[in-house]
Amino acid sequence: MADVAVRGIPDELHQELKAAAERNHRSLNGEIVARLAASVRAAPVDAITLLERIQRRHRTLGPLELGEAALHGLRDDGQSGAGRRDARRTRWTGGE
Repeated sequence: MADVAVRGIPDELHQELKAAAERNHRSLNGEIVARLAASVRAAPVDAITLLERIQRRHRTLGPLELGEAALHGLRDDGQSGAGRRDARRTRWTGGE
């Protein structure tokens, strides 16, 4: 295996990587190697296939009607981590 040294990593990025490594139960080196491998091995996106999947899902689920009040509620729920709702089963409207 080859050794590579990375210099000049900003302190904030270093701290974020260390925190991610801890969350993922990896060493800092393991986290960096995993992220590099994922970025290099990422499969190219086939835009046509992706669009077809989105269209099929839209036909299955139907449109989501999101008014301003519903958007604010979703934002607030997401920030607090509370009130998670299954969008596949809930039809959001602006009046909620």
